[in-house]
Amino acid sequence: MSSVRVQVSCIAVRDGKIAMIKKLNPAYKTYGLFIPPGGHVELTETIEEACVREMREETGLEVSGLNMVGVITFLNNQADYHSVAFLMLAREVIGTLSTTEAEKQTAHWVELDGIGSNEKVPGYHRDFLDHIFNRRGFLNARVEWLPPYNQAKWTIVDCTTETAAGIAAYINE
Repeated sequence: MSSVRVQVSCIAVRDGKIAMIKKLNPAYKTYGLFIPPGGHVELTETIEEACVREMREETGLEVSGLNMVGVITFLNNQADYHSVAFLMLAREVIGTLSTTEAEKQTAHWVELDGIGSNEKVPGYHRDFLDHIFNRRGFLNARVEWLPPYNQAKWTIVDCTTETAAGIAAYINE
């Protein structure tokens, strides 16, 4: 198996909407769907620096006041892929949403109200956002693509009540 990759997934909310990207390459499992901006952490980069860079590259937005709200393990044994993504929630989001890498993806504001039933958002992202915004607990999740049809299966590991209470206090400050 190849090495484990480190990723960030950035959650930026403003005016009741979340910044999302839509991948344009049909080779991606999330092709044509809305997902949070993010990507791989580069050599010598911190998780926070990667989140700021990815948001700027993929949406044109500037984010700050980052807080880690979860971690997701992505596994695909058939593709020899293992990645760990840290979910970062931005307390401040400034700028105008723009598509800065038009050959790769488009950037969009998606209404948070009703996102749990938005079929254009992958089921696992709907569940993860629900966990973060409604349960107020640290997200510890796993997404695995299983044979024979490479379907995604995901699980959320519940956090302790103390951890959930601490995150709720932080988010609600």
